[in-house]
Amino acid sequence: MTAGRITGAARAATVIVTKAMTPESYPIWWRDIDTPPPAAWTYMFECFTDDYAGDEWALAAAIFIAQTRRRTTLGPTFAELFTYLLPDLNGLPGPFPVGLDFTERRRAVASFRGHVTIDWRRRGLISFDRGVTRSLRVGRAFRERSRRRQLVRLAGSRQLDNGMSDATTTPDVDHQQADDQ
Repeated sequence: MTAGRITGAARAATVIVTKAMTPESYPIWWRDIDTPPPAAWTYMFECFTDDYAGDEWALAAAIFIAQTRRRTTLGPTFAELFTYLLPDLNGLPGPFPVGLDFTERRRAVASFRGHVTIDWRRRGLISFDRGVTRSLRVGRAFRERSRRRQLVRLAGSRQLDNGMSDATTTPDVDHQQADDQ
């Protein structure tokens, strides 16, 4: 994962810690694990839940969920959603720290994904049922945004480039006069 490009070279995301972290000071999605969270994970969590970038990520997630539901009638799993959003690392925000056992890895992944999607649900762009597989669906705010977009697109298609109404939306006067005779 890269934090951005500086003069064409990829730079890895890093976090400078000035004081020792204790398990109580770890992010909520990493509290059950003894080792400190990787910088890449912290960086991606902040990106996913940031005020500006978080909306973009949540919108991308909602679009993927809508497309998946349209195709399969079921919502995607959390793993499928994050694999779509982060394809380079198979849905993970970064590599695991050395020394994590299987249960700690599963707990870290599930908690990270769960807390990110809770933030997106609070924004109203996605929704899901806790403990139900494939329950991811679009949220109320996404549906409202989609309806507004469709109305604007429909209103724009009824007018031609020169500002005249489309011929299919207005009655044809010549045909009416011919029928009257």
